[in-house]
Amino acid sequence: MYHLPAIAYATAIILMSSIPNLNAPEFRFLLFDKLAHFAEYAVFAFLTFRSFSHINHRMTRGRAFLLSALFLTLFALLDEFHQYFVPGRYSDVYDLIGDILGALVVLAYLWMRPPRAKKTVSQL
Repeated sequence: MYHLPAIAYATAIILMSSIPNLNAPEFRFLLFDKLAHFAEYAVFAFLTFRSFSHINHRMTRGRAFLLSALFLTLFALLDEFHQYFVPGRYSDVYDLIGDILGALVVLAYLWMRPPRAKKTVSQL
């Protein structure tokens, strides 16, 4: 159950990247596009970290961080590469940077936050 949201989100990213000539709304500042990439991968990072954290009971937060960071970086690279071949779309290194930064900020937070105490049955 922990893996399905990350898989669904990755599928949505691929599907959106495959739409030819997708024109995002025009804004006066280019920074909005990069913030959208940042936010998109921030959410993806949360879902990916959650998924990797629950692969098995021996998974540490450090390993989940590393696996998530590697996966998200590779996914972002492949997504930008894929868009190069979609008519009306283009690859942008700044989009890639926004993706990776969004992912790393969330992953760093999830890795460094103090662990939550587990609830016992009597606390429920």
